[in-house]
Amino acid sequence: CPADGSGRRTFELSMRPRLDKLGIFKAAPDDLTASEIERFVRLDIDPDSITWKRVTDTNDRYLRGVSVGTSPSEVNKKTGESLGRESGFAITVASEIMAVLALATDLSDLRARLGRMIACTSRAGEPLTADDFGITGALTVLMMDALMPTTMQTLEGTPALVHCGPFANIAHGNSSVVADRLALKLVGPPGDV
Repeated sequence: CPADGSGRRTFELSMRPRLDKLGIFKAAPDDLTASEIERFVRLDIDPDSITWKRVTDTNDRYLRGVSVGTSPSEVNKKTGESLGRESGFAITVASEIMAVLALATDLSDLRARLGRMIACTSRAGEPLTADDFGITGALTVLMMDALMPTTMQTLEGTPALVHCGPFANIAHGNSSVVADRLALKLVGPPGDV
């Protein structure tokens, strides 16, 4: 945390959820004890518990299982142990982020839902979320333009709101809450568009 114009350092807003989760209610990094700093910065990720896969819009079965971190430079700097592990790719609509986008009602709700997503656990079994990694703001910025549905037209000339697409076999499988609410506002009293 860089110092402000008066030389005072304060936590960024994106750091607050992790601090609150740890029960640390101090406003400035300089006020933390060595133990609190260690708890705050050390996530101690269990690599076998990582649930977030990389995503792509190309359905390629060979990418469902891949080995990552196999380069000789991918090692733990303290122990020299290889950081290689098995991972894989999923298609975008099969991602948890797609499901969260479909359920969000507005930008603040999207941010809150993204922040609660569990990416892995620590070696002690503690769930680690996007908020713990401090990436919720970045995720929200990347997704905020996707929050509004697209208006398209059917072959019959009927307007259609197309938005999201989480698979029904792994998620709720519907269009988005935003698209549904918008569609309800467009429908006339007898149900005509």
